[in-house]
Amino acid sequence: ALRAASAEVGRDDLQLVSTDATFCQAVPCGPVAAQVEVLRNGRSAAQALVRLWALDPDDPDPTGPAGSDLVLTVVFGRRSDSAFEFVGARAPEVPGPELCAARPEIDQDSPFARIPYHAQTEFRMTDRAIGWGHEFPPGEPRTSTWFRFRRPPLLPDGRWEPATLALPGDILGPAVHAGAGSAAGEFLVISLQIGLQFVGDLRTEWVLQHTRAHAAGSGYAAGTAELWDQDRNLVAIATQCAKVQPLKLG
Repeated sequence: ALRAASAEVGRDDLQLVSTDATFCQAVPCGPVAAQVEVLRNGRSAAQALVRLWALDPDDPDPTGPAGSDLVLTVVFGRRSDSAFEFVGARAPEVPGPELCAARPEIDQDSPFARIPYHAQTEFRMTDRAIGWGHEFPPGEPRTSTWFRFRRPPLLPDGRWEPATLALPGDILGPAVHAGAGSAAGEFLVISLQIGLQFVGDLRTEWVLQHTRAHAAGSGYAAGTAELWDQDRNLVAIATQCAKVQPLKLG
C-alpha cells in the first residue's frame, strides 16, 4: 500500500514522513489490488489515501468495486534544514546483534513453525529475561530486539526501502509477553492500527526495536516502538493498537 501511494504521487523530491494503517480484514496470501487517491499534491508536501483489498485468486480482476481490507493514509514531505533538530528518545544500552543469541528453532508441532515470514527474517532478543519455552514472571512491559531481512531490501543508494520499516515496526507482542508473564499462555497480537513516523534513513544490516506496551486489558494492547540503526541513530517511531487473542492449542 505504501509503495502504491509512492508510485501514484510519483515525486522524487518528496520522502515518506508518516503513515497510519487500519486493518479492517485479514488479507490472505495471493493477489491484491490497491486504489490510491491523492488528497493533496503541493509544492513541498503531498498526502494520499490507499484502499487495499484481496482479489479472488481464481479470477483476480482488480476492476471491480474497491474493497477496504486495509485503509492507509500517507504523508510525503520535502526534507529541509531546520533549527529545530533533536532526538528526545534514547537508544537502549544493549549488546549488538552479533552478541545476542538467535531465536531457538520453533517446535514443528507449533502453529508458528510454518510461517514463511520466519524464513525470510531473523530476530534476536537482547534480554533473556523473557524467552521461548521457559517460565518467567510478569515484569516491565518493555523489550529490545534486533531484526533483519535475510535478503536486505536495499535501494540502489544503499538505503532500506522505507516502506519495509513497517515490518519491524509491528513488534508489540514481545513487550506484551514481558508484561503478562509466561503464565498468561500463548496468544496472538492481531494488529488493528499501526502508525509509523519516518525520522531518518536506515542503511545498516540490522535494526534495533525498542518496544514498550503502554497498556493491556479487556483484550486489547497499545504501545510504541522506536527503530534504531546499528549506530544507534533513530530511524522511525511506530505506534500500535492490537487485539490480544489467546491461542488455544490442541
